Amino acid sequence: MRRREDTELVPNEVKLLVTAIAVTTSGEPEFHGYALAKELAALEGSQIPMSQSTLYRALRRLEGRGALESRWESIEEVADAGRDGPPRRYYTVTASGLAAARAAAGRSERMGSVPAWKSWVPNLQRG
Repeated sequence: MRRREDTELVPNEVKLLVTAIAVTTSGEPEFHGYALAKELAALEGSQIPMSQSTLYRALRRLEGRGALESRWESIEEVADAGRDGPPRRYYTVTASGLAAARAAAGRSERMGSVPAWKSWVPNLQRG
């Protein structure tokens, strides 16, 4: 069995990254983790497919690899949104993240597999 190179994304990371690209290409420039999980569930036609700890660890790994950037919502933004509770962390996909998603799509194509996420962003490989 082939070992994954340290630069390759694991399947959950790929799904999250492709979901993030789908969200941002539909007009949302940034997203928070729970909204991303809900979108992934909608795309998969199921309940949220991973635990919160798995989700946020994967988002941190993607950020650490440079695929995502994040910022914390300010207290003023929370108040302006009319929400009680703590600020949210918002993420954006970087150019490196888009390249990583394209590389994952290319790898799956070379391996002859067609994961469900490939249909979520039809023009992913064309860039």
